[in-house]
Amino acid sequence: MASVLVVTREPPNAGDRIVTFGFVRALVERGHDVHLLTYDRDGSCPAALRSVCESVTVVSQLETRLPPRARKLRHLLTLRSDVMGMFDSTALRDGARRAIRSLAPDAVLAQHPYVGQIFRDDEVRRALRATDSRAVTNAHVVEYAAHERYRRMAEERNRRLELALEVPRLRREELAAYDAADRTLVLGAEDRAELVGRVSGPVRHQHVGLDVAEYAPSERGESNAKRLLFFGSYGWFPNRDAATHLVERILPEIRNRCPDAELALVGRGATEEIRELGERPGVSFVGEVENLDGWVRDASVVVAPLRIGGGTRLKILESMAWGTPVVTTPAGFDGVDARASVDVAVAETPESFAAATAALLNSAGEWRRLGRNARRRIERLYSIRAAGDELESNLGLAERE
Repeated sequence: MASVLVVTREPPNAGDRIVTFGFVRALVERGHDVHLLTYDRDGSCPAALRSVCESVTVVSQLETRLPPRARKLRHLLTLRSDVMGMFDSTALRDGARRAIRSLAPDAVLAQHPYVGQIFRDDEVRRALRATDSRAVTNAHVVEYAAHERYRRMAEERNRRLELALEVPRLRREELAAYDAADRTLVLGAEDRAELVGRVSGPVRHQHVGLDVAEYAPSERGESNAKRLLFFGSYGWFPNRDAATHLVERILPEIRNRCPDAELALVGRGATEEIRELGERPGVSFVGEVENLDGWVRDASVVVAPLRIGGGTRLKILESMAWGTPVVTTPAGFDGVDARASVDVAVAETPESFAAATAALLNSAGEWRRLGRNARRRIERLYSIRAAGDELESNLGLAERE
């Protein structure tokens, strides 16, 4: 069997955690040795990852933590992308070089282009050549494309100007990171279309692996409650935009059709603007919760009106795994391997989104149909086993046996 070194940024949480843990589990279940390298200020790492990896190395992020304004000014003057520079870690590069030389892994998987910068380092590249290790970067999301979509939609003039300066630098450095790898993985078809022809190596699609047994299907029963749920990390700007758009434009349309519909906003990293949305009629701001499953399973419908696409929409995949019907937009649907109107309801305008949501709230039969189909889709395409077959091929491990 093969050996794989997985390199992540700060010990993964939220979407990073789900993707990384699914990949690690898939490889371990096939008998491969998986070693994890990450960096963090407090030296922590999720116990679930430690329990399945052959080894876990956590290095300190030695770079000085400048205040955001000072950091952005430094990167502006040095012509660097701010977000790429923010996650560039000398300690991680040194740790990767040492790990590659000592482990001689068959593949090194960088879990994000921010991490994939390590492959541009001369010493890391020499270590890869010396050990004949394949370098693979998982895009997770094509950041420059997401930032450009955000720039087009931003209402604040200063924010648009900041992004206008950032996006070209981010595009240059992110593409260079992909070019430094032997191959690139993407989690959505939209991102693959963005990168094919722009990077030198192969670009391959990869499904996320979910431990489906951990997602107990929801049961609506005879409840007449009309509970809507939006969840996600509000540190990610597409989620902030979607939550605001949902409350300001879509929810009033839904409540015109279903006056007793109520929306809960769940997730960490909320700004004051997001918190204030909880003061609107029919909206409650919940914030971070310890157990998300209860909220999703108790929801009548998960609503995900994303307007900025890219990557895979883990909130949608997890909701499908729990068997809770999902209404999303074309931007939200693009990263999901599912069938519109069969597994997921897809609507573009506030009016059509509200109509699709109301139809699920008012029809137990339609609720059961969509939830059942969604669960089956996840079982077939997004299980640990299914994703593992694909990942083994994408990392080229079969080629090395």
